[in-house]
Amino acid sequence: MSSTQKLLFLGATGYIGGTVLWWLLQHPRATDLEITAFVRDANKAKKLKAFGVLPVVGDNSNLDLLQALARDADVVFSIASADSNDVPAMKAMLAGAKSRFESTGRPISYIHMSGAGAVADPVNGAHPDSPTWDDLNEAQMATIAPTQLNRPVDLELLHADDEGELHPFPRSVSYIILTTPVWGIPAGPLVDRGIQNWQNGMLNLLVPPSIARGQGGMVGEGRNVWNTVEVNELADLYMLLYNAIMANPETAHGRVGLYFAENGVYELRELSAVIAHVLFEHGKGASPTPTSFTAEEIGPMGILIGSNTKCTASRAHALGWRPTKSTRAMFDSMPQVVMKLAGLGDST
Repeated sequence: MSSTQKLLFLGATGYIGGTVLWWLLQHPRATDLEITAFVRDANKAKKLKAFGVLPVVGDNSNLDLLQALARDADVVFSIASADSNDVPAMKAMLAGAKSRFESTGRPISYIHMSGAGAVADPVNGAHPDSPTWDDLNEAQMATIAPTQLNRPVDLELLHADDEGELHPFPRSVSYIILTTPVWGIPAGPLVDRGIQNWQNGMLNLLVPPSIARGQGGMVGEGRNVWNTVEVNELADLYMLLYNAIMANPETAHGRVGLYFAENGVYELRELSAVIAHVLFEHGKGASPTPTSFTAEEIGPMGILIGSNTKCTASRAHALGWRPTKSTRAMFDSMPQVVMKLAGLGDST
């Protein structure tokens, strides 16, 4: 990188996004990066200025603003929520990319966070017997249904990348990381200053309903399988991919640029057992053994939580990603996180 590169960052205050941003701020060439963070919280925006980040306050309903920000960016780190409601926001950013390309001839690189829920098989916790998805198996990956979780936003990016077939260069080049449930408690100045959310995504879905019912719970028999990845090792993958893109823009992108992020596997009942045990120990649960949630207790997310989401990060490994933190390490960390989420005292 010989000159300043403009980055637009979405998700800077989030659990994953804040971790990735902190790694970017420590990048060997961080002084060459001009980072604009699109955030909803005006107070957190002010705090980001101390880290050399230019904050812009808004949300995904500010379509004209998103279009303008994307038009001025070289790289977009899109590490915020990406459900079907965010399709208009992605369309706005891609319109900005098109405008940029038409005026400068330069594409935008999108490094986008999706989720392994895109390959979820809803089995209601009954069994672990679903196919394993391999991101180097292009034929298999091409069969992901357009109705799957996160897929509508992903498809907007993929369609835009496809336009490269019609131009000397694509208007936007997409690299999509499909994260599995992420664990670990992030640390550092962004957390210390109250900018970054520390909370774990999957436990956010399991602990509150377990507390509400007074018993750790699972979906069905909890025999469904999920992969997992530690939050800092996930950030390491983002940096590895970013560095690869900067060195070689032809790094696998678009429909072959789908990268699973995983390093370990567990059955839901194992995680639910940790929650049940912690709540029982502290008088918040009736038994250390989890029982099945009712549909009313777990709500609509029960379909996802009770799914099999089995995948392997072959493409990331081919880039040189070498995560080391195992499922065992995840379970060792879980009691601390459950206690924090349940408000059971300072467990740091």
